[in-house]
Amino acid sequence: MKTMTDIRSKVLVKVSAVMAALLFILSPAGAQKKSAGYYLSLRKLPSGLTLKEKAPYSYIMTADYYNHDILGNFVNKMQVRGIYTRGLPDKKVRWNDVTISQSQKEVQPFPQGKRQEYMEGMTYGPSDDYLNLEAFKKFPPTTGMFARNLVWDVLTFEAFGWSYTDSLQLNVPFSAKSINGKLKLDSLGSFENKDIRLTWTGISTMNNKVCAVIEFITMDNPLEINASFMKMKGRSNYWGTLWLSLTDKQIEYGILWEDVNMDIKINGQKKSQLTNTSRKIEFKRF
Repeated sequence: MKTMTDIRSKVLVKVSAVMAALLFILSPAGAQKKSAGYYLSLRKLPSGLTLKEKAPYSYIMTADYYNHDILGNFVNKMQVRGIYTRGLPDKKVRWNDVTISQSQKEVQPFPQGKRQEYMEGMTYGPSDDYLNLEAFKKFPPTTGMFARNLVWDVLTFEAFGWSYTDSLQLNVPFSAKSINGKLKLDSLGSFENKDIRLTWTGISTMNNKVCAVIEFITMDNPLEINASFMKMKGRSNYWGTLWLSLTDKQIEYGILWEDVNMDIKINGQKKSQLTNTSRKIEFKRF
């Protein structure tokens, strides 16, 4: 039987381990200047935290789609993957090596993806409309829809990581009202964020950096697609976590989960069908 002394001892061991990790990262050999105690005592994120990009930063963005019928029976799956680089001259970003892989097998690994040449080397800048980029006009109607999602999913991580650091308090949910509302998704349709909540839940480390751990969630978001090959209406729930560096405001890692129920009408079919798609999205520095 565990006693309170045993439980306290285990808690102290965990706290000591976190302190040891932070002290190692915050040692004089590193670039950090704040003490471990400073970060662990924070109840509000440091004011004036600014994004620093002294060199290009690259990420692997991976989105796994799992399609099911409305009862949860597996139908098929898809993986969309690409390399995203930011911090280029003129503050532009670039996509390379975007691939799409599809499979009818639920548990086996994805096969090697097919390279999406229309997206190779695609760049855009901070003044561009990311929801309606000129380059999207070259995207094919079917696979191009999922390639567009890579751009929009990155935008989600960056908006949640960078927009509200001065407003976040420890373990206090923050309503990000300024980014709620309906978004027009190029010529495809629309997506509406209903009630985005961000919560800074603590301090951790990622890629040898001290990071704020920020959780996000938004539920019952209407989605409508009017593509050349199908029409769809549905609702999306999504949530996730990101690790934001407290020294240069770079996103060191992000993960997003999404569950979408839809009523889909494929061109040529007489009836629409109820379907479910779940997504796992990773935004990983390398």
